[in-house]
Amino acid sequence: MKIGIALGGGGAKGFAHLGVLNALSEAGIDCDIVAGTSIGALIGAVYSSGDIKRLEEFAKNLSLADLPFLLGPTWPAGGLFSGKYIEKLLRDFVPLSDIEKLSKPFAAVSVDLKKAELFTFKEGDLHLAVRASTSIPGIFKPVHFEDKLLVDGGVLESVPVAAARELGADLVIAVDLLSDLTETGDRTWSLLDIVQRSSVIAQRLITQYRFQEDPPDIVIRPTLSHVKVMDFHRGRQIIEYGSRAAEKILPELLRLTGKR
Repeated sequence: MKIGIALGGGGAKGFAHLGVLNALSEAGIDCDIVAGTSIGALIGAVYSSGDIKRLEEFAKNLSLADLPFLLGPTWPAGGLFSGKYIEKLLRDFVPLSDIEKLSKPFAAVSVDLKKAELFTFKEGDLHLAVRASTSIPGIFKPVHFEDKLLVDGGVLESVPVAAARELGADLVIAVDLLSDLTETGDRTWSLLDIVQRSSVIAQRLITQYRFQEDPPDIVIRPTLSHVKVMDFHRGRQIIEYGSRAAEKILPELLRLTGKR
C-alpha cells in the first residue's frame, strides 16, 4: 500500500505540517508520496529530500526580527514581495534541482491565472515549482513559466488530495490547516485580519467541496484559528499543534494501514 500525504496551504500555519510528519514518523509511518500546496509544497519538498529535521530546527528558532528577511520585500510589479528568499531557503535545504531527483514522488500545485485552472508540477524544476505554489496573489510576484502565469495553488485547491492520488497513492492523508474558524470573543479587526479571514473562509469552502468530490482517507485538522498567516515567529507552538492533531488520528491510520 502506497501512503500519500497532501499538505495544505496556510502561511505560518504550515509549520503544523512539521509536527504532523514528526508524529507519523514516530508511529512508524513513512509517506511514500507527497503533494503540497503553498507552504505545504515547501515543506513537502524538504520532506521528500530527507532533510526535514533541519527545517524543523529552523522553524523553531525564527523570531519576529527574521520576518522581513523571510519575505524579502522588494516591491516588484505584481506583488509586494519577490519570493526570491523563499527560493533561496529551499535551495539551502534542498540543493537538488529536479523533482525527479527527490527520494519520493512529489507534486507542487499552483494556479495558472491566464487559463484560470490548476497547474501541477510533477517533474522539472523543483525550486521554480515551489516558488510558483507559494506565490500568494498580491503578496508575492507571480511566476512566469512557459506560457503560464502561476500563483499559489490555494486559490483553487488548498489541500491537494487529487495530486497525491494522481501520483499513485492508495491511501491519502490530508492535512487541512484552514478548517478551524473558531472565534474567541470581541476584538479589533485590522485590515490584514479582514483580508486573511476572508481568504480562509473562501478556501475552506473550496476544500469542503473538493473533499466531497475526492474524499481523503484520513483528515488531520490542527486547531489553528488563533494562528495568523504571518506568525512565523511562533514555530515551536505551531509544530506542537500539528503533533497533537496527528496523534488523535493515529489509531485509525494504523488500522487502515494494517500496522495495528
